[in-house]
Amino acid sequence: MTAAAPLRRLVAGVLALALLTAGCSSEEEKPEPSPETSAPAAPTTLTFAVYGPPPVISAYSKIAADFTAENPDTVVNVQPYDTHAEAMRALEDGRARGEAPDLFLMDRDDMAGLHEDGALRRVDDLLAERQVDFGDGYTRSGLAAFSADSALQCMPADISPLVVYYNPRLIDLSQVAEPGANPVDQENGWGLDEFARAAAQARGPGTRGLYVAPELEHVAPFVWSGGGEIVDDGDEPTRLTLSEGSSASAMERLLELVRDPALTFNQNALRKRSALERFKAGQLGMMLGYRSLTPRLREQENLVFDVMPLPRLGSGATVASMSGLCISESADADKTADLLSHVISDESAETLAASGYVMPANLDVLNSEAFLQPGQLPEHATVFAEEVRDIRPMPTSSHWPEVRARASRMLVDLFYEPVILPLEERLAAIDTASEPVFDPTVTPDDETASPSPGATESAPSPAPSPAPTPRTKPRSTASATASAPAP
Repeated sequence: MTAAAPLRRLVAGVLALALLTAGCSSEEEKPEPSPETSAPAAPTTLTFAVYGPPPVISAYSKIAADFTAENPDTVVNVQPYDTHAEAMRALEDGRARGEAPDLFLMDRDDMAGLHEDGALRRVDDLLAERQVDFGDGYTRSGLAAFSADSALQCMPADISPLVVYYNPRLIDLSQVAEPGANPVDQENGWGLDEFARAAAQARGPGTRGLYVAPELEHVAPFVWSGGGEIVDDGDEPTRLTLSEGSSASAMERLLELVRDPALTFNQNALRKRSALERFKAGQLGMMLGYRSLTPRLREQENLVFDVMPLPRLGSGATVASMSGLCISESADADKTADLLSHVISDESAETLAASGYVMPANLDVLNSEAFLQPGQLPEHATVFAEEVRDIRPMPTSSHWPEVRARASRMLVDLFYEPVILPLEERLAAIDTASEPVFDPTVTPDDETASPSPGATESAPSPAPSPAPTPRTKPRSTASATASAPAP
């Protein structure tokens, strides 16, 4: 017998005795009803901070309104922001005032810093209490990305792999494979050589075949597919490793493509008109992008587009744009967990997917019409769901956003300088420049580690740095002597 059993019997006995006494009382003994009635309890107000384009904000607002309709004792106050940067500034300001939102949307890169600051309330135990199947029902890569200290810190919301968007009027996949080889299609995928042949189809004045942004997010999948790594330790990185072994080999093969003036636009051309604008105008055969690019392309009249997996150098690999839903440490955990459970439900995930911008981490919804949207472009939307299995997480570090920005500025020069020094030295300089960012106590050995002026941190077509003075010392490898892309 447990210790709680006598207590339960005692409580039951007291209640029974109270009911019996009440039933035996005479009418005269009944107390007069009080003319005063207690006021109903005020509803609980929860704040929910989200960001994104208007259709995404509208979807989250509907989800919040539906929750309030089902839970009249709780009012959800949606705090909308246009961009992720605005939302993070508001979050920082709110935390400083002791007014952090109860539930908020954030990017995966934000989690390491927020977790270190103690700003998050882990969600796995709260969701388990509400019988939410967050194991098999959600993408494993998403759950891993938002976990720390052996606990799920935030719930993955939007997990979109990087894919190739292409224009079928410029790129004919049926003509890409070598004779006798497997056809190039969404099911079979393609290799880097086939990717290059496809890019070569888009020729003509003012037309080029491909665009790969000089950013770590676009470079990493090629490095991984070629058997390399971008950092020394994914969980506790101390430096980039683009200059090492297979990583350097993969970088050289990629640079041979992105530096080919017959395949890609140069900096001056991209300053005049971005890669996205050129793709929408039918002047660019292929570009890399996430699911959020889809509705922007649908807006372009007469544009036809479809998607393919990223090309393989070896094994399949891609990176993902990830956002998650977090509960503030200061929040009413139970009430906010109820809201979180509602936001990640199948019905709510379908509402978000219907916006066209969001690829929910909810696996059931990925196979639903709400996400696939038959009858709309891209025709092969299943590629997004299929590529989930090849997602690899970017490194976990509160310093990662700064490392990424510095490396991207240096990658601009590798992509666009007319002549580059031996690739090993240039890649080693990028790796070395990352060390003092990962660990501020480290001092670079020489000035080659300093980043050059360069591209914006993240954009469909970054604003490249001004063209530097051409170097006269050619490299011995093919990618070193290649000319910079021409307009």
